[in-house]
Amino acid sequence: MRSLIFRYDLIKCINTGPAHKVWKLKVRVIILWTVSHFVKSGMKAPIEMVVLDKEGDTIQCTVKDIFVPIFEDLLAEGNVYVVTNFRVTLNTIKFKSTRHEFRIHFKRDTIVCPVQDSLVPLNGFNFVPFKTIHAESKEDGYLVGKYFVRLIYNACVV
Repeated sequence: MRSLIFRYDLIKCINTGPAHKVWKLKVRVIILWTVSHFVKSGMKAPIEMVVLDKEGDTIQCTVKDIFVPIFEDLLAEGNVYVVTNFRVTLNTIKFKSTRHEFRIHFKRDTIVCPVQDSLVPLNGFNFVPFKTIHAESKEDGYLVGKYFVRLIYNACVV
């Protein structure tokens, strides 16, 4: 009997080059939030999340408002998923929740399968000196933790 070995891509390898047409990630959702400020009439709030792989690397993922009904009951913080068939784009948004050069966008046919895997860490801490956090949050728009996300959001709304 042949044993099946499943190979998963690592977040650090994700790019927009032609070498990879279909990525297959095993990741844990470490933070998930909705962007209610951008809700269109009659639509659900887009979902944003940060996912983590077994090596501790993170990337931000987006579920556009039109696809939220497909994924909203499936996705939850802390759970591990195998995710395939998504779109990869440059991470050019103003406030970035990860340092990854790219971000993931779920599509209508993105496949998300819940799995059990204790090898994927529970969180992805990346400790840096406060001076670095202070300088980067002003210049590069990197968000630092869930409470900083709320602080930035509140400051932009007022």
